[in-house]
Amino acid sequence: MNGSYCELEPESYLGLQTALLKEKGGDAQRRFLSAARDSGDFLALVEQGTRIVDGEPVGGFDGALTESSFKEPTEDQERRMYEIWQDVPPRVACRVSFWASVTVAHIRSGKIAEASWLASNGGVAECGAERIDRALYEGGGGSARAIDDCVRTIFRRMSGLPAARGNRSVFVNPTFGRAWWRERLVARILARGPAVEYREALLDVVRRSQEYWERLVTMIVSRGSVFGSVDVQDALVNGLAKHLRERPNTSLMRVAALVTLLRRFSNVYASRELATLEFGEIGDIVDSLIGHIGRSDT
Repeated sequence: MNGSYCELEPESYLGLQTALLKEKGGDAQRRFLSAARDSGDFLALVEQGTRIVDGEPVGGFDGALTESSFKEPTEDQERRMYEIWQDVPPRVACRVSFWASVTVAHIRSGKIAEASWLASNGGVAECGAERIDRALYEGGGGSARAIDDCVRTIFRRMSGLPAARGNRSVFVNPTFGRAWWRERLVARILARGPAVEYREALLDVVRRSQEYWERLVTMIVSRGSVFGSVDVQDALVNGLAKHLRERPNTSLMRVAALVTLLRRFSNVYASRELATLEFGEIGDIVDSLIGHIGRSDT
């Protein structure tokens, strides 16, 4: 897989997203949610509003998916997703139009049994279809905010929604894209050899929570001058994995402490050429800073 890949044409797909965000609760959003209650109608609407870029198709996920596991895949499922798509280059995997195409293909094949799965939201107990119905019909006609929220969830889970969530969205929100990026990071660290943490400890960092992962991604995306080096990224995650394993009650299990660590690292080392250091040297710096922040652990 070294050529171009089949995907939705970026301009037309982003145009579809933009058009559907213009009016909260408007007719376009209502039609979109109604279509999402039927996979065939949803595919027809997406295909009507976008164009396809010809290219090499990617394989489909070959495991079983339920609505719950599509919303939050297991460790093994995410690993398998990456194994299937590991030859996709990062320049492609960072495009919402690519993951939109992958998701559409899974709806078309029936692997995603209902397009309404895309509307499932966080820890809410209701299924995607129920959420759509509540948004459209509760109180006699639904509310503009509930309808808009549901539309945004569909786009986030389908591909990411950079118009609302910024560039980090493709790394954080789409089921398939998030799995690819998390597993790619873990696989890259493990490839450094026996000096790094075990897979389970690394997964404890990248899968700790949606917000925890998003904070890591946001810092990497927004502070590229510090975190743009893969050595820095890998050393940071590996250092966190080591600390969380050794100190299971550490404050760095919490998002607030992680934010403090990332901010201090960025402030202290923004002027240093970390990219010139070896992975182990960067790891020593990370360990020292983590240890300093962890002194307040109880």
